[in-house]
Amino acid sequence: MRIVATAEVPAVAREAFARVGEIEVAAAGEHGALAAAEVLIVRGARLDAALLAQAKRLRAIARTGAGYDNVDVEAATRLGVPIVYAPGIGSRPVAEGTLALILAAAKRLRELDLMVHHGEWAGRYGVVGLDIHGACLGVVGFGAIGREVGRLAAALGMHVIAHDPDLTRAPELVSLAELAARADVITLHCALTEGTRGLVDRRFLAGVKPGAVFVNASRGEVVASEDVLADALASGRLSAVALDVFPTEPPQPGHRLYRDPRVICTPHTVGLTQRWNEEVFRSLARGVEGVLAGRRPANLLNPDALVERAL
Repeated sequence: MRIVATAEVPAVAREAFARVGEIEVAAAGEHGALAAAEVLIVRGARLDAALLAQAKRLRAIARTGAGYDNVDVEAATRLGVPIVYAPGIGSRPVAEGTLALILAAAKRLRELDLMVHHGEWAGRYGVVGLDIHGACLGVVGFGAIGREVGRLAAALGMHVIAHDPDLTRAPELVSLAELAARADVITLHCALTEGTRGLVDRRFLAGVKPGAVFVNASRGEVVASEDVLADALASGRLSAVALDVFPTEPPQPGHRLYRDPRVICTPHTVGLTQRWNEEVFRSLARGVEGVLAGRRPANLLNPDALVERAL
């Protein structure tokens, strides 16, 4: 069985998939290898309808994570290709990583670090962090990750409010406008949909509490552009920004947003831990084995693909 991954995978992935076959790595641009795959592990790449149409031998797709906006699910389903993914498995590691970003941004750690490295010791009293205890955290998207972030933040004494149109019950559900106006820290954990694409735009940022901290560990395209964040920092509407995801990945490091010392970035890996690797790849391997054996695994994203395959 030819298994192709779109990015490097850890040793635990190779161990988990050993009963299916050996994993080879091919970048997203290596269409020949991707088209010849029987099992495709999608990691940090887009899988569109055109590429799927070339993959005549493809029997299963494994998406490393809970999000699947980078895979054309409709095209895969139409072609009878099942997609297994890992919903819920990475919630705690991502939540922990998000909390680290919140603390780093709120406490202005990048600015303080640069002061030491650049010999600007005398300026240290000019950078003042946010008091976490008693601060209001606004969570946009209160799914598994958002709820876990809320629990961790509450343990530090933060007051948690949330906005999620799909929910009717949560600790304190508010409108998006109210969340923006009240939150000292805003953190995004919503899925990328047509309704959330560009959600954080100039209009949204004009309504945030002055000096708020902004964190995004969901999808980069939920923010309209880097410019809107850079302008909000320049105006003082935001005091700090922490990003694990970007409108275009990888981002352009020369953009003025990333040159601002109040901006902390991680390369879409804030939830990556040893446990995450183990749990995600073992879950995906079990799902792929189930699909190949003609079963319907619990982590199957598009069960209609099995129907299309049978026709």
